[in-house]
Formats: sequence, structure tokens, C-alpha cells
Amino acid sequence: MSTATEREFELAGGPYAATAARLALDNLDAELDPVLAQDLRLLVTEAVKNSVQHAGVGPEDSIGLKVSVQADVIRIEVTDDGPGFEPDASRPSEDEVTGWGLFLIDQLSERWGVVRDKGTTVWFEVSRGGEHAGRDASGS
Repeated sequence: MSTATEREFELAGGPYAATAARLALDNLDAELDPVLAQDLRLLVTEAVKNSVQHAGVGPEDSIGLKVSVQADVIRIEVTDDGPGFEPDASRPSEDEVTGWGLFLIDQLSERWGVVRDKGTTVWFEVSRGGEHAGRDASGS
């Protein structure tokens, strides 16, 4: 793919938000390596679940999903009206069932961060061409 494309979605919060977010990525299947597409679905699921669980985004509220596909990188932003939080991507203990979202985002993306401006945005970037290398939790 030689040009950048950008897609934006407004998803209802609540219990079906993560499913809706994964479905929003379906149109990327033809453009991406299957492993990369699967990683993106996992990361979007985790970020959206965090919005629902930690920011309390219910079915009457919305979550913004922005997907930017460029030649070398995919950038995804998940935005909610929550108050924000301090990023903590430490590894949960093996017996924990929850708390894996930011850890997975940290492990599978090159760069990621949290921006607090008129809500909270968790963003991450994944390379289209290779290894997931970075660990950058800056806010830019």
C-alpha cells in the first residue's frame, strides 16, 4: 500500500465494544499480513476493554477508534471521556486474569502512549515490516 489511509469509528461502549472494535478492523485484512492483523485485533481489544472497565464507558457512551495505515506503520488510537491514568505496563503475575492490556500493548508495539486532552487517548504504533521492537510509553 503506497498511500496512507485513515479510518475513524465511533463505537458504543459497554460489553460489546471490544467486538465492535475488532469488526471495525476487518477491512484491513486484505492490506495486512495475517499475523499483524491478529496482533492489531488483540491490542485494540485490550485498549477498548480498558476504556469500558477503567473509564466506565457504558452502552450509552462512546469510544473513538482511529486507524491510520501508512506504508511502514499502523497507528491506532482509542479515545474515551475517562479521566486518564498513569501508564503501567508491568507484567501481571502469572495467575492474574486481568491487567494484561498495557503489558501486551507494550510488548507488541514499537511505540505507545497515553494522552490526556478532552478525555484520554491510548495510542500505539506497530510496524508493517517486522519485529515489534520498541517500548516507548511517552505521551507523544
